[in-house]
Amino acid sequence: MSHSEFRADDLPAAALAGAASGGTQPLLQQELERAQRVASGQISAEDLDWLSKGFSAFLANGGSLQLERCLRLPWKDGDLRRACRDYWLRRAWTLAAPELSPWRRSELLAGLVRSFAARQWVRWRNLQAAPANAGELEAALFYAFRSCERIPGTAMQLHNIAHHRQHS
Repeated sequence: MSHSEFRADDLPAAALAGAASGGTQPLLQQELERAQRVASGQISAEDLDWLSKGFSAFLANGGSLQLERCLRLPWKDGDLRRACRDYWLRRAWTLAAPELSPWRRSELLAGLVRSFAARQWVRWRNLQAAPANAGELEAALFYAFRSCERIPGTAMQLHNIAHHRQHS
């Protein structure tokens, strides 16, 4: 099937349901990773294929479906902000002391989130991008804070996010 024949009906129902609910599941994580690569100009052949299929579905449906849905991304504003926040918090969790057990890493990240909120975010909140001298972990926290007003601060909440579990 060519890209011009691709329709939103061809998208797996589970993918649409996951994007619609804003659920923090691995498929959504993959699509957000694709979106981040595209946004940063690091487009692979697979990413280009993803974009092509998404735009084809959008155009084939006369624009009646949101482009975000055609790309299997959350389309409700709050869902997208939370999905982006969780993407960046998972990134921060991955970067934080990988030698620790998963739970200890979640505890460490909870402390780092509180510290970042009290020190860095106060100074950086008006910036459009993380400062050039920020480390990867600080940059991930910056983008998490920039994505969403509410940042989970407990080890349990962060642990659930890191492991794609639903949380409140």
